[in-house]
Amino acid sequence: MDPWYDTDVHLERVPATAREGLLGRARAAGVLVVAVATDLESSAAVVELAAGSPLVAGGAVGVHPRQARGAVRELTDLAANPGVVAIGECGFDGSGPGWELQAETFLAQASIATNLGLALVLHIDGGGAWDQLATRGDALEGLRVVRHYFTGDSVQADWHAERGHFASFGNPLRRTSQLQEITARYPPELLLIETDSYPAPGRITQPADVVKVAEALAGVRGWSVPETRERLANNTRIAFGLPG
Repeated sequence: MDPWYDTDVHLERVPATAREGLLGRARAAGVLVVAVATDLESSAAVVELAAGSPLVAGGAVGVHPRQARGAVRELTDLAANPGVVAIGECGFDGSGPGWELQAETFLAQASIATNLGLALVLHIDGGGAWDQLATRGDALEGLRVVRHYFTGDSVQADWHAERGHFASFGNPLRRTSQLQEITARYPPELLLIETDSYPAPGRITQPADVVKVAEALAGVRGWSVPETRERLANNTRIAFGLPG
C-alpha cells in the first residue's frame, strides 16, 4: 500500500525528545514526510534528517523569505547531499524584509534548483507577495514547482495550474469553501497535501494529521480514500522525484 505523504514538515524545529513520538504517530498512520528548512542552519539539520530517518522521504533546503539574505551560495553544497529533493521554502512574504532583498534570495534559489534539477517549494504569503512572484514567473520555467500551503484565490490557482505547478493544501482545506472550490477543479495530477507542522504556542498539528486533509480532499473530489491515497502518492513522487 502506498504511504500518505506530508509534503511540508519543519521536523528540525521539533525538540529531539518529542520527535520520536511524533514520527511514531506518523508511522502508525502510514505517513512519510518531506522535511523542509527555512534558513541555512535548519537546512543543515534537514540534510541530517533526510539521511538518517526512514520516515523522511526527502529534504528541502532553503532560505525562507522572512530570513532573506541575498545570495545564498552555501545552499549549493547543502543541496548536493543525498536525500535532498528540493530547494525551499523560498518566495515572498509581506512581513519579511524589503522586496528587493527577498527577490534576490528567491532568484538565487530558483537558479540553484534549476542547475541541480531539484523541485522548488514556494512560500507566498502576506500583502504584495503574490505580485512579487507574478512579475518574476519566468524564473520558474522548467522547474517542478510546489506552491506550499496554498491559501490563495482562483486567479493564483489558475496561474499555477497553467504552468503545471503543484498545489499543496493543508488544514484550511477542511473548513474553507473557497479552497474546496479551487481544489475541486485543480488538475488532479498536480494536487498535494501537507500539515506545515512545526511547534508553536497554540499550534497543535503533526504529520499524522495529514490523513484528515486527505479525507477532506477525497470528499471534495468525489474519490474514495484508497484512490486518493494512490493519486497523492504518485503526485508526490513526481513532484519531488522520489522513487516509486
